[in-house]
Amino acid sequence: MMNLRVIVIPSLIALVGLIAQFGCNGIPVDPGTLADYDIRATLIQDPNIDSSRIVAKLLKTGRDYDGANLGFGSDVLNFSILKYGFDSIYYFSQDMTPGYSAGARNLVLDDSPFFTDTVSLFVCGSFGITDINNPANRILLPGNTVAYTWSGSTNAQNYVMAAVLKDSTYKGYGYSEYLPNVGPSGTLPPEAFSGWPSLEMEPGLYYIYVYAINGVPDSALTAKLLPVPLPLQFPNNISTPDLVGRIGTIQITLIDTVRAQTSK
Repeated sequence: MMNLRVIVIPSLIALVGLIAQFGCNGIPVDPGTLADYDIRATLIQDPNIDSSRIVAKLLKTGRDYDGANLGFGSDVLNFSILKYGFDSIYYFSQDMTPGYSAGARNLVLDDSPFFTDTVSLFVCGSFGITDINNPANRILLPGNTVAYTWSGSTNAQNYVMAAVLKDSTYKGYGYSEYLPNVGPSGTLPPEAFSGWPSLEMEPGLYYIYVYAINGVPDSALTAKLLPVPLPLQFPNNISTPDLVGRIGTIQITLIDTVRAQTSK
């Protein structure tokens, strides 16, 4: 089965000199104020498992850091040494109801008295697959493509199309790709239904999804929290003297299905 697990090697955070500085009020400022904070945070809303989850990793001077408070809107993220198979992450989880409706939200990083910052991101609206246009009977033969359409998602900046065998969801496997042009339709190629490295069709029932994307989700943190991993990692979308990183949101459709078989 094709395995598209993304391995992301975080860029090294430059270490800042540990010389104590003094603010204008004469109070010593912790050396941490001179260091870069690096945050990777993603909201995933998945109606297929009735889940709305936020995962975040925070680094300070290049190391995992648990001394800050992170909040998303009015919700406070918890810190765990091990959660979802990851070391040292912040997280918050709830059902899709209440979940988060489409709109702007603030992610707050509070490492008082050394550093605080607020960054905005947009939650994508719920949406769904409206039709499998081809094949009409949803029986996929070798060499066939799958063309399908979906309703638009509010605040979506891009979409990811994904396909995976039914029994391989949420395991870091499957096929996914960003749309070359943003719109409410796309086509999955024959290789989406083949094993890897073989390009021969792998028969079985496939789950089909679309992800609405806003911002820059972290592909490594979300790899096994999504039905199929993201196909690649885009560069950071936060770049300031004190805070760098990538934040984003993902809204997933309910599954649709096609069945791949080698003959009629």
